[in-house]
Amino acid sequence: MAETADVVVVGAGVVGCSVAYYLAREGIGVALLEGEAMGSGASAHATGSLSLLGAEFSPGPSFEMARASYDEFPGLVAALEAATGMDLLYQRRPSLRLAMDEEEAELIRGMMRWQQPLVSMRWIDAAEVHAIEPRLAASLMGAAYEEESAQLDSYRLNLALGRGAELKGARIVQRQVTGLVSRGARVTGVKTATEDIHCDTVVVAAGTWSRAFTPWLEFPVPVRPMKGERLLLNYPGEPLPVLISSPKRGHMISRLDGLTSVGSTGGRDYDERDLFAGEEFDRRPTESARLELLQRAMDVLPDLERAELVQQLAGSRPLSPDSKPIIGPVPGWTGAVLATGHTTKGIHLGPITGKIVLDYIREGGTTVVSDMGEFLPDRFAGFTDADFLPEVQAVEE
Repeated sequence: MAETADVVVVGAGVVGCSVAYYLAREGIGVALLEGEAMGSGASAHATGSLSLLGAEFSPGPSFEMARASYDEFPGLVAALEAATGMDLLYQRRPSLRLAMDEEEAELIRGMMRWQQPLVSMRWIDAAEVHAIEPRLAASLMGAAYEEESAQLDSYRLNLALGRGAELKGARIVQRQVTGLVSRGARVTGVKTATEDIHCDTVVVAAGTWSRAFTPWLEFPVPVRPMKGERLLLNYPGEPLPVLISSPKRGHMISRLDGLTSVGSTGGRDYDERDLFAGEEFDRRPTESARLELLQRAMDVLPDLERAELVQQLAGSRPLSPDSKPIIGPVPGWTGAVLATGHTTKGIHLGPITGKIVLDYIREGGTTVVSDMGEFLPDRFAGFTDADFLPEVQAVEE
């Protein structure tokens, strides 16, 4: 007998597992397909930072989506931890977006003009920053102080979402998708190396591998890999009381497991480098990134010279041409939905992506944000590889 499901979700990163979890929670029969291992893509090396500050989000629907997903996390984490017994290392703390020089101060204040009415935040001077954390560099200019931000372990979140989906009835299948099954303009399943799986809807949540679906859908899925690296350090000092980021120097976070995360490279506000690491996912750590990240971190917190390197993580994020996620039905098809291209915000936006995809499958639309136009796949109709421009700015993870 042929394998069947109501929905096939392709890709078991945080986005794919979020989609599977929210669908299965509503009693929808889900087959979650993964060609390698759960969380083997971008989700395994992500920082897990959940902040509404910075330049990744813009006024309007982008911020609405970010806020809705941020607000989803407390209940989601509690439910997943209760169901799976996993500790997701979820923490909610104030944050500092540091300005180490005038250029950063100008950027941060510029962003505050639209963010301040929407987020509980304020500008604080160097003296106030040092009152919060005196170990920070004496030369800093000031910071945007955010009353609350959050962070968790992205890989644990990935596993918990997958297990949570499974507990709700989803079936996890480790198998490579080799094509789509269709009848006319309706997608009716996926082809795999061993057997087709028939379904009503296919959700493409394959991260950096989503572009493989372009010829099968005869529609552009313009996602490319953007490499990033970060470090986990064993720092003998007291944990930082706030979550720290800087436009030039990245993040610095004391995790609940005792390690300090610093990073990352690739696509940052001021990085003068190629955004792409080729056409394939790249997990190879580099010495140049390690040295650069350590120097950036010590610029912010000089005492980190006492830290030991525990782990260097590397991987590629699914970059879309405008850095915004690609979520929604594929034009010209019934039964095909995209959920990809989240760039550095797949962890933050994973849960709300799951809810949006659920809405599209059940209702044909969503009210999660006021206007989905800037996220729908149809904005790339007629797009070609030659059109792909590295427009990404100000990514923080």
